[in-house]
Amino acid sequence: MGEPYGFTMMEMAVTILILGVILAVSTLSYGEISKGVKMSAARKQVEQAITRAKTAARQENVSYRIVFYSHSESVPDSYEFYCNTKYEQGTFPNKTVTWVMEPVDKSVSGESVTTAVVDGKTHTYIKISNGVQVEETVAITLSPAGTTFSVTPATVRLRIGNRTGSVSVDGVGRITTQ
Repeated sequence: MGEPYGFTMMEMAVTILILGVILAVSTLSYGEISKGVKMSAARKQVEQAITRAKTAARQENVSYRIVFYSHSESVPDSYEFYCNTKYEQGTFPNKTVTWVMEPVDKSVSGESVTTAVVDGKTHTYIKISNGVQVEETVAITLSPAGTTFSVTPATVRLRIGNRTGSVSVDGVGRITTQ
């Protein structure tokens, strides 16, 4: 008589154990890769928002401010744009001119947007994508100065799980990501 066909209980247990280890490692790797992709997308979103503010400031020849709100704010992990708006009162020679930073909607198609009326003004908050958090509230003011910019240097720090990233802008408007 020949040998019996099939696997022993020990062979099955070892095979299942090896498959379990492979599955666990691949799941962990997928989770880290997924966080990396989400962080990369969020950094790109922040970079594009700053670029959008620079473009608007240059085209309109006025200062713009972009505020990134931290995860502990009332509008968590979002940002909004402000435009320096000119108000004139009276007539010459008693005319007065006042400049005020007013909220403006600079959102683009596909962004997750929330609006709220605060002190009679409509604020448009744009959500940072994919569950990435803004670690601290940061305001960046961009003022056109001829062909260059005068910018409040700042760094927007981002986090998802144990991954961190940042987008920085220097005093002349150069943007770097990490």
